[in-house]
Amino acid sequence: MANKTANDKNKPSRKKLRTNEFYNPKTKRYEYRYKDVFGKNRVVSSYRLEPTDQVPKGKKSDRSLREKEAEINSLLVNNIDIDGAKLTLLEVVERYLEHLYNRKDLSHNTKIGYNVTVNTLKQYKLGYMEIGKIKPEHCEEWLSDMKKKYRGSSIQSQISLIKRTFEYAIDYDYIAKNPFRRITTDRSDSKPMEAIPVDEMNRFLDFCSIDSHSKHCYEMIYILFWTGLRVSELCGLTLDNIDMENHLIKVEKQLQCINHKHVVMKPKTSNGVRYIPMTDGVYNCFEAVLENRYLKGDIEPVCYDERGNSYEGFVFLATRSRKTIVRAHVEEYLQNCIKRYNLANPSSPIRKFEPHICRHTFATNMQGLPLKTLQSILGHGNVRTTMNHYVDVRPTESQLAEINAVVNAIG
Repeated sequence: MANKTANDKNKPSRKKLRTNEFYNPKTKRYEYRYKDVFGKNRVVSSYRLEPTDQVPKGKKSDRSLREKEAEINSLLVNNIDIDGAKLTLLEVVERYLEHLYNRKDLSHNTKIGYNVTVNTLKQYKLGYMEIGKIKPEHCEEWLSDMKKKYRGSSIQSQISLIKRTFEYAIDYDYIAKNPFRRITTDRSDSKPMEAIPVDEMNRFLDFCSIDSHSKHCYEMIYILFWTGLRVSELCGLTLDNIDMENHLIKVEKQLQCINHKHVVMKPKTSNGVRYIPMTDGVYNCFEAVLENRYLKGDIEPVCYDERGNSYEGFVFLATRSRKTIVRAHVEEYLQNCIKRYNLANPSSPIRKFEPHICRHTFATNMQGLPLKTLQSILGHGNVRTTMNHYVDVRPTESQLAEINAVVNAIG
């Protein structure tokens, strides 16, 4: 038998190795040596060269070297970061959110929504899969399981974050294609917001103005109905935001409850910083609120923002404690008023609604304003948000009055 060359010395005679394939006699494993997209020398190994080879006795089963080699080369062809492709979807979501938080100053509620998506993803196999191995069928399976538990609107908000995470992974060369690209769901099973009809709103406000247990809430609820303020923005109003001389409300901050503390924050978006004109009714309500405002022990409640800056002189204070209020307090006040109204009007009750419906009702009632004006008052960045999500079609009888008014004006 001829002597083996130096290159063939450590190769099993029955196996023909390809370029960059080697046999390591010390570990008795086949190795494939390559350079990744960053030029770093890498090695993968296996006890089997081909998928049909037997695993040595007592050794753990693993993919063959040729299978690993094929996967690596497919990634290298697309300049994929090998290590990035091995990150789980949850790990990439965390990286994307860290990148997003460093780039944008997001609202507290937006961050809470993202955390909901992360916690939900932890309940599914998809979250723990290597991002480079996730295929469209895995995403479809996740969507099918989600539909068994969640409404369409909730699922769609989670799809949005996950889809953007995959786009982030593409930008950083973790993957070549977005397997979530075609994943979507129908929001139609979600209950749409509906404005309170004007006559019902007026009857409810009239009741609150005279009911002995609801009087203290009347001005607050009236202002919500006739300004379009977000609840957190109403809670964050301070005395210097109320311009009684020019009949204007300056919105520049909101008050949120974070970890059981009342924290002053910027408005939801940059468009949230705005001026809202007061109607005569709103002016009268603020006049009453400011006239009757008092402090317990003459101590002004103080709240701080995330940088430690202090704020005082909040317009709306809790009825008994005279401390600052947040959304939960306003919701409680409103639900108590609705309950008392329905007890007093069993034949014509008003449906239960959240404070945000007051903003929705304002948008519907004010749709006669120029669209850009309404958009500005509501603090929306896009007029489509105003029209598609906040403005309801008026009832038929109102449409009749409106169309007659236009016809008469033309005539």
